[in-house]
Amino acid sequence: MFTDYARFHRFALIAFAALTFAPLHSQDSLFVVGGHWTQVPDSIHVLRLSSTSSWSEANSVVLREANVPSELIITNLDSLNHQWSLHVEGFQPVDLPANSSVSIELPTLPLGAYRFGLIDPQGLGLGAQGMLQVGLADSAPMPENLFHWNLCDWETDELVEWGLGNVPDLTNPYVPNYFTINERVYPNTLEDPNAVVQVNLGDTCWIAVANHGQMDHVLHFHGFHVKILTSNVQSERIGWSKDTVPVKRGEALTLELVVNQVGTYPVHDHNLIAVTNAGFYPGGMLTQIQVTP
Repeated sequence: MFTDYARFHRFALIAFAALTFAPLHSQDSLFVVGGHWTQVPDSIHVLRLSSTSSWSEANSVVLREANVPSELIITNLDSLNHQWSLHVEGFQPVDLPANSSVSIELPTLPLGAYRFGLIDPQGLGLGAQGMLQVGLADSAPMPENLFHWNLCDWETDELVEWGLGNVPDLTNPYVPNYFTINERVYPNTLEDPNAVVQVNLGDTCWIAVANHGQMDHVLHFHGFHVKILTSNVQSERIGWSKDTVPVKRGEALTLELVVNQVGTYPVHDHNLIAVTNAGFYPGGMLTQIQVTP
């Protein structure tokens, strides 16, 4: 029997979010969950948008069909109120009261990758930012050849202040010291099956990329050119085939890679500081394309 009302209320919210809405392609629920980021020695308190009520270091990816409206349930398990938004034109931010669930109507969207996340100062500062993939799982050459890279840059002094409930001095110069793909730094990126592109010779694969950081990033591909299929910021680049792809702050895009040679090839940010961990090289925003015969 539940003797603590708060515990019962939390249980009921989780059960409601998990059971009330049937999934389309992936989870129909997101949870605002707090935990400690273990990629850095300080084990800093952060927030994540997780597919379950359990802590996960990585923010979730939500899949939806193209040109079809849908719903999403977000349960805020944090003790503070937050605000969530899908970063598309015309979408109205949604309030997420502490310890409550909110049903959100997602708009009809064309094929592509989109960003979403908490937009209140603390929620944004603590890194609760994810990706919406629309139509990609249905349209990719093979579902298993769809990968995603959530890019972000972090200044740990700011994270510590946000985690303590303080507001850092945002007028100070922004000097990030960690750079991540799916909330992991190299070499831990190689343990993430979504970050490492493992494919066979002759395959075609798609990579959805979202830049949640405070700076632009430039991805450089060794061994291959990639074609830009979609972009919410640089539409003039759609159709371009390049080995170096700028990803602007706030941009989400989809890349197509046709695999025409065997081997292991690095992919990394072309900014040297972004391939370090607190100044130590190699690290940061670095992963691999691994091609087998």
